[in-house]
Amino acid sequence: MRTKLIIRIVGLVLLALLTGPSLFAQEKTQKLPQKPAIDLRPVNPNKVLNPPSGPSFYIAPLEGSTSMFSVLLGDGGGNTVAGTFTLQQIDVFEAVFQAAKAFALTDEKVGVGAPITTRLMEQHEWSLFVDVSKIGNQSRFYVSLITPHGKLTAAAGEIARDSKKEPSALLLNWLTQIRDAKAGAKPVQ
Repeated sequence: MRTKLIIRIVGLVLLALLTGPSLFAQEKTQKLPQKPAIDLRPVNPNKVLNPPSGPSFYIAPLEGSTSMFSVLLGDGGGNTVAGTFTLQQIDVFEAVFQAAKAFALTDEKVGVGAPITTRLMEQHEWSLFVDVSKIGNQSRFYVSLITPHGKLTAAAGEIARDSKKEPSALLLNWLTQIRDAKAGAKPVQ
């Protein structure tokens, strides 16, 4: 009988020790004034920045590096792919863009009833290539970027071969971005 009494006392002591601190630790929670989740003030339409629409290309040297670059390609439909590339790979990308521009301005391999598409790429660098689709006097560019994170193809504009105006396809703007990124990555001497 004495053993049962000791067991009950020990059990009550353990129960008090286990539940006691949690009962004493609870405090009354204060209600904080809640802010609305959405700012309902009117917005000045002149100050709103609209995100870019359509296909996009981004290139920049990695911070602290003169030989590594970050490249991002967007198709304009919300899909993007990004990767990191060496200066040598960027040199190849620039050469492929330049070759695509030169090819697009020629009358070589032009479709009459249906477009003829020619792929331009470097034999040993498959991360980026350009397809030039020609029909009539139009040349259309499609840029594909392949990284460990995925593959994406984006329309990169078109040019009219018989136009007197300077060509202005997206691909030509992207070529300028590559050149600017390379120039920005050179170390200051």
